[in-house]
Amino acid sequence: MLVGLAAAPGESGTAEEGNEAGSGRAPVFGRAMAAPSPGSSPTMQPALASLSIDSPSVNEGSAGSASLTFTVTLNPASTEPVTVDYSDASAGTATAGVDYAALTSGTLTFTAGDTGETITVSVTGDTTDEPDETVVVRLSNAVGATIGAAAGAGTITDDDEAPTVALSVADDSIPENGGTTTVSAVLSHASSAATTVTISPVSGGYTVGADATITIAAGETANAADTVTITAVDDDTAGRDRSVTVTGSAANGQGVGSVTGASLTLEDDDGGEGGVGGASGSEDSGPTVSVLSSSVTEGDGGSADLVFTVSLGAASAEEVTVDYADAGTGTATSGTDYTALASGTLTFTAGDTSETITVSVTGDTTDEPDETVVVQLSNAVGATIGTAAGAGTITDDDEAPTVALSVAD
Repeated sequence: MLVGLAAAPGESGTAEEGNEAGSGRAPVFGRAMAAPSPGSSPTMQPALASLSIDSPSVNEGSAGSASLTFTVTLNPASTEPVTVDYSDASAGTATAGVDYAALTSGTLTFTAGDTGETITVSVTGDTTDEPDETVVVRLSNAVGATIGAAAGAGTITDDDEAPTVALSVADDSIPENGGTTTVSAVLSHASSAATTVTISPVSGGYTVGADATITIAAGETANAADTVTITAVDDDTAGRDRSVTVTGSAANGQGVGSVTGASLTLEDDDGGEGGVGGASGSEDSGPTVSVLSSSVTEGDGGSADLVFTVSLGAASAEEVTVDYADAGTGTATSGTDYTALASGTLTFTAGDTSETITVSVTGDTTDEPDETVVVQLSNAVGATIGTAAGAGTITDDDEAPTVALSVAD
């Protein structure tokens, strides 16, 4: 019986020339093998097991280290020891020595019956916002097995949020007539991409110079040498100092969060010394706030509105507030002639010149003199008080009563 065998692993060869016609010898491939005895079957060499490596992942973390563990699998188990070399293929996007500790090449040994061994890469945690990165480990030089999947790509999953941006100004307060200051930007933590911050102008507040951008390099949180100059805008309106928020936007290739603005005071220069207003008699250069007198007809039932108008002598570029209360000096009786007036505060937004206070008057059929309710202003902020008290008149509309006589008998 003639038996042809494939070359053993690691060997090669061709059929010996002795297999020519008339030689009487069986062909031999690689190594010679004796022909089986009559009635027996040839002994076949079993197929070799296969080695493969997986592609794991691990969260990077913000500090310390994490283990990225590759599993190398042998299938099926072997009755003999199997070895395979491994090394860093240097084909991943992560950087050895920065993103992970450099992997030393080595050899895995599978004892008889063993089907799994591991390779561990130590990943370095950081707070830099960056894309996910990879480490590639390659298998080679297997002994006692073949190699199936020779390379495994391990993923280092980034778990850092996009950085936020905080703006700041070199001067908290500048003159509104052409005053200047510079704006800086700081990231909450570094990004793997360069970040561009663009400062936005505020209408009526400030203008921005020709170069409105700040660039922060990848891996950095600030750029002290790169600032933006802004110039205050004069509003030509007498009033207190104005407060504006310096704002902007940010972008990079990786992603960036919100931008927190910086507060800036624009010092008023339109007459007076500016500042915050107080009660009547304070040295504030803001507009004058006054309450006007009013009147309403009482009515015979239900209620009527006695409306006091509170006005500013001129519009203010900033918010103005003033407190009000029932002075308690009028001739009408609170709770009887009108609903008790709760004290409160009026707010004038920028540009607003008029607000109102309403007193609810109770109608009746009693003939009585006209009566008054007096409203008092106090504690003005952003303005001075001109007319502090306003007298509202409740006009009686009941006719004088008539008299009817009667006799007992």
